[in-house]
Amino acid sequence: MAEVKEKRGPIEKTEKGWPINPIGVVALVIFGLVIIFLIAKPLTQKQTTILQQNQQEFSEGGTITTPQAGDIIRDSTLPISLSVDDQENVVKVQFWAKTYADGQWQVIGEKVSAPFTLNWQIPASFQNKAIAITSHIYTRDDQIIKDPGGWREGIIILSN
Repeated sequence: MAEVKEKRGPIEKTEKGWPINPIGVVALVIFGLVIIFLIAKPLTQKQTTILQQNQQEFSEGGTITTPQAGDIIRDSTLPISLSVDDQENVVKVQFWAKTYADGQWQVIGEKVSAPFTLNWQIPASFQNKAIAITSHIYTRDDQIIKDPGGWREGIIILSN
């Protein structure tokens, strides 16, 4: 009786077994290395904890004391003050702003020592618009506290 050769599609099993596709082997090795890299990469990096607060929640870290939500500013500068809970643990504070028209947060200034106040020179792109401001606190123990005390929303900037 004739020997029946096993066949899958156009590929036939030989006496040595199924043929090996060298391109497939190389692709499999590369895929395996990528997976190993993706698993090992986070283990080698310095970990940073980001504490994201809901915009309406009041959290630990600090609170924006000025301006108040809904303030109307008719000046070329906007004083912003942040009260920080633990000043000794703070490396720096960043102040952020966005217009409601574009919704993109932008860093508008930073302070590396107390008092954490900023007299922001309002650029033309923010004039005659409603804005929101917030802050990020960077601590000595590699934490970033985003939006401590929530955002200050609905601040109206009117040009002179």
